[in-house]
Amino acid sequence: MIRERIHRHHMLLWLVLSLGFIALATWQAERTLAQDLSAQLNRSLPEKLALAMQSRLTDDDLSQWVAQRLEQDLHMLTPVGGLPLVRHCSARVTQLLEAEHPAPGGDIQVSWNIGSEPRSTLLALDCQYNWPLLAATQSLLALLLVAAIVLLPPPLSHVQGARIAQLLQRGLSPLQARSVSASLTDHQLMWFDRALQRNGGDTEQALVAAAMDQQLEFDCASLQVRVHGIAVKLAKTPFFYYLWYARLRQQGDGWLLNPPVNRPDRDGADSLIELMLDQGGHAKSINDLRDNGLRAKTLDQNRNKIRDELISALGEDLAAAYLFESERDIKSGRYRYRLAVDSAIVKILTC
Repeated sequence: MIRERIHRHHMLLWLVLSLGFIALATWQAERTLAQDLSAQLNRSLPEKLALAMQSRLTDDDLSQWVAQRLEQDLHMLTPVGGLPLVRHCSARVTQLLEAEHPAPGGDIQVSWNIGSEPRSTLLALDCQYNWPLLAATQSLLALLLVAAIVLLPPPLSHVQGARIAQLLQRGLSPLQARSVSASLTDHQLMWFDRALQRNGGDTEQALVAAAMDQQLEFDCASLQVRVHGIAVKLAKTPFFYYLWYARLRQQGDGWLLNPPVNRPDRDGADSLIELMLDQGGHAKSINDLRDNGLRAKTLDQNRNKIRDELISALGEDLAAAYLFESERDIKSGRYRYRLAVDSAIVKILTC
């Protein structure tokens, strides 16, 4: 419906412009012809009129005869040019003997003298136009103008102009800056800025990161996570705890209840030990889990380390969606935690 409205608007604009251009073209063609004819007549006609009228100024028959002769001579005026919009014109004598005064619009004034008395003859043009050619050329001109209006980018708002200026300062070309300012949301621009800071100023890579969907990717080979396309390096033990929580998220709802202070979680410890042994975790962390089990204190410490690293790399606003959410367990009074992100965006590589 909106698209149809836009099309109707463009059609109406094209029609109005076409009619306006046709009216302007006819006025301009007639004006140009009138100016040319006026210049020619002012060079040759005054002397002939003066001689014809000098002796018998009061003879109406002679005045009528002169007017008729003029109209006969100016009956068929054909403009010259490669693309004539006017087929031909004729001139009518509207005033033969008048005191000199400015000609009304559209008229041709020929000034001459009888003795020392100034006189003027006024002629009016009647033109026949080449309507098919006139309509075709002016409609095409209107169509080109409408196409330019549609295809040219809209004028920049104050906010968009300021955003483009900021992007230019970040190293983007003018074309890239204009495209990015229109295609990226404010939130995506935040990711673009952060990616640019993290990748050493690679604008192309930053654009890819900004435009991608939400994603959390784990790479055990490099012990780093890629958050929304931005690489974040973690220490070994926090990395494996983060990965462990991500696996829990993929396996179910992801919630993990902190164990009681006096009763460590042995099953959770065994799961983490297996992961760390398989991926080359620190021996100290593995031995601590074997000896003491998985304690609430250890979980809290590693979640805090993960939080600190992600906020340091991404800023608090961007990191928040990839951290942990918590809620109090009504039965035990203890807190349980899980990754805030949906399992669908979690991707685990080489682990």
